[in-house]
Amino acid sequence: MPTDVPVPPGGEALAASAPRARRRPGDQTLALIAAFVCGVLLAVQSRINGDLGTFLPAMTAAWASFFIGLGFISLLWVTPRFRAGASAVWRAVRRGHLPAWQLCGGAIGGLLVAMQTYAVPRVGVATFLIAIIGGQTVNALLVDRLPLGPAAPQLITPARLAAAALAVVGVAVAVTPGMRGSDFVWLPVVGAFLVGMGSAVQQATNARITQVAGQSTVTTFINFGTGSLLLLLIGGWTVLPQGWPDLTGVPWWAWTGGVLGVFFIVLAAWAVMHSGVLLFALITITSQLGTGLVLDLTEPSTRDRVGTQMLLGVGLTLVAAVWAALARARARRGSRVP
Repeated sequence: MPTDVPVPPGGEALAASAPRARRRPGDQTLALIAAFVCGVLLAVQSRINGDLGTFLPAMTAAWASFFIGLGFISLLWVTPRFRAGASAVWRAVRRGHLPAWQLCGGAIGGLLVAMQTYAVPRVGVATFLIAIIGGQTVNALLVDRLPLGPAAPQLITPARLAAAALAVVGVAVAVTPGMRGSDFVWLPVVGAFLVGMGSAVQQATNARITQVAGQSTVTTFINFGTGSLLLLLIGGWTVLPQGWPDLTGVPWWAWTGGVLGVFFIVLAAWAVMHSGVLLFALITITSQLGTGLVLDLTEPSTRDRVGTQMLLGVGLTLVAAVWAALARARARRGSRVP
């Protein structure tokens, strides 16, 4: 996946792993619809995990969402093809062809889910997504310049620098209205922005893993596995002493966030094959931000945050992401760093 697009744990490797398939009439139209749905899924997942965080402590909710997703993707171990891909990754690490640290990209996915459960109830879906996209757009400059992924390094062009700066402006504009409220805190926004920056690194390392495994499902499992380990390490001292949480009143749909992440991977893998990475990215960003606004408008606790300035921030962030993606594509077609 391009480093300019926010995604749930494991979804970033799809672009590198999608095999060439026979195209049928109408496949591209269906792929564009699928890309739109993927953006909706990302926004809805943020809302679901955020809502779960209102019933449970944030870290407990993150555990629940991530471990459910891990259990769901673990079912693929029964298939020989999945086991073969996992064995290929293990051999590559053992022989030194794949640095072991690149298996840890899922830790960012764990932080993303934890930030969803913490930030969304406080600042809303739209502001959270704007901060994530802004962080990814900014750090994509460094990630593409360094040899972190399988693609050749790319120059930091003035156009991409301007797009990154515009993304920061978009985030600042979107969150400024909330500063007038006494309950507004910067920590959720800054945390989401930093996690978005980390997601750009995760996407690059995921592409390397998928090249070795030959399929994105293995990368997804590794992401969920390392992310779960990180959540255990940073949350064990707060979650375990609390004992079994009170699940009274938790609606059934609040447990589906992790599963949505897995479904996103399956849907996006097919869509990228037929639409291409750039078009998939632009449609996903658009539907993601649009859905985030709708979700905030339908939630009484965040409805008052959606105003003219929020819409302006969304527009600036969308323009920045599109600008960065187009500049990235031009840089890839043009000169490369030797």
